Amino acid sequence: MDKSVLYSYPISNYSGMVRDVIYRLELPIDIRDPRELGGLKAQEYLAKFPTGKIPALEVGDLKLYESSVILDYLLPSPAEGERKYYNLLAARVHDIYHGAHQPILYRESSEEQRSAGLQAFRFTLDELDRILELMKGPLFGGEEIGRGDLVYPTFGFYLHILPNYYDFDVFTGRDSLGAWWAAIKRDSICQKVLSEIAAGLQEWEDAGVFSKIYGKVSNVDFI
Repeated sequence: MDKSVLYSYPISNYSGMVRDVIYRLELPIDIRDPRELGGLKAQEYLAKFPTGKIPALEVGDLKLYESSVILDYLLPSPAEGERKYYNLLAARVHDIYHGAHQPILYRESSEEQRSAGLQAFRFTLDELDRILELMKGPLFGGEEIGRGDLVYPTFGFYLHILPNYYDFDVFTGRDSLGAWWAAIKRDSICQKVLSEIAAGLQEWEDAGVFSKIYGKVSNVDFI
């Protein structure tokens, strides 16, 4: 592999998915902050990645963005079978139904936007729980972390923001998802990524990001 760089913020859940794979497979990829190039909207960064988003991967002349594309590039091809497609389904459900509404968690939003977002989050959680029940877990990958399990960084946001600011219990009535989360927390790489996200969320709490939106502060204690 040519000299490789992942541009990522520690708090980013989508970047966290990619960082997990880099840590887990011990890939020779440097992890850098986009601010080293002036930030996401700087010309130097946009010349490489015109969307101005993270995560973004540079491998020699190859420049990729969108976490799903980067994961497809980095991960070995899974074995054929039902588990492969349930993993892909879980990842797709997360990206489509959660992804479109994620900003309501940390940006000023209308009541209509919040209502639609919470409905989408409930659907995402219910579907992940249903798929895990079909697969008989505990993980989407069986006994090891699979492609579907890489949605777990988003649960750092769910478990900090939804109970504290929306009175929303993530695991009630979702037993398979609760067992999955317990398995995720036992994994050392998952713990590392979740700790990075927790530190970022605490920085946001300290900076008043959530108090400006919700009128109160909360401790980050989901791990």
